[in-house]
Order: sequence, then C-alpha cells, then structure tokens
Amino acid sequence: AAVVWECLLDFYSYPQTIPTVRDVQMFTNTHMGQDYYSEDKVERYEDGTLATLKHGVPSVTRAAFTLSKFRLTIAAIHKYRPHPLGDYMVFTLDPACTNAVLKNAKGVWHTQSNPDGKGDDYTRVWLLCELKVSSLLPQWITNYAAKRAMPRATSWIKPHVEAAAELWWKGLED
Repeated sequence: AAVVWECLLDFYSYPQTIPTVRDVQMFTNTHMGQDYYSEDKVERYEDGTLATLKHGVPSVTRAAFTLSKFRLTIAAIHKYRPHPLGDYMVFTLDPACTNAVLKNAKGVWHTQSNPDGKGDDYTRVWLLCELKVSSLLPQWITNYAAKRAMPRATSWIKPHVEAAAELWWKGLED
C-alpha cells in the first residue's frame, strides 16, 4: 500500500501520470474556511507552509488541476489519513470551483492491503465519488460524463503503481 500512497500523494507528478491532467498548482492550507484564491501558491519544494506528502503522515493539501483539452481548472482539498485497516484520502471540491452546473464533488481513495488473503504484496484500491450537478442538466449528460470520467479517474493508477513498485524493488536489489 505504501507505493500506492506515494503515487497518490505525489500531486506534482499527476501531469506526467494521469492523461487528463495537464497541470497542477499547489497552494497553502492556512485559510481552510475560504476558497483557494485566498491561499499562496507553493512551489515544488517544501517551505514549511505545505503539508508533508508522505505515506503514513496525515496531511491536508490544496491543489488546482488543469484538466483535459478544454483546460478546465478544478481545485480540490485533500485530507489524507493513515489507518490500520487501510489508509484513506477524502477529497472535496474547493468552494471556488462550484458553479451553475457543478454544485459539489467529493470522494475518497481507500487502500486495502492483502485483499482476499492474496498476500502482502497485493493492494486493492477503492475510489468512491459523488457529484452534484444542476437539476437543469439532462440526466443523460450526467450519466454519459460519469460513464467516461470514472474509468479515466482510475485507469492510470495500476500501471503507474506497478512500475513504481518494480523500480523500488530494483533499488533494493542493487
């Protein structure tokens, strides 16, 4: 599970690992009652205002992601928590990103080590999401978007984590 979390928490690598993410900008998390525009941009290197993004270390982060060929910017708040039964990260849409169509979004990533007794080197990754959109939006559009978005939201993780784990094991052998 550690390799999965190192990948999920490496927000800066998302443009290289998730096909629909074009760019990411991290922000401080000192004004959580306000939208991300009230925060300061944070460069890649930690300066004390950015939460530590490591497996096993609880953190709260704010990030704005530029998505798809349409360059849509969506900001989210991520709350990562380690837990003996499986770490999890709750994410919510930043208040600045709600609009007439997208009312709310939230979800959770969760890992389950040794699922079904397969062994300690197996990890099951769960992603649960909820979107609230305008009731004026036709249901078929919502269904179509969900059908396309959910597989895209998760298809990157398995090959990326397996490649990262292979590199990690290779480093141990050298």
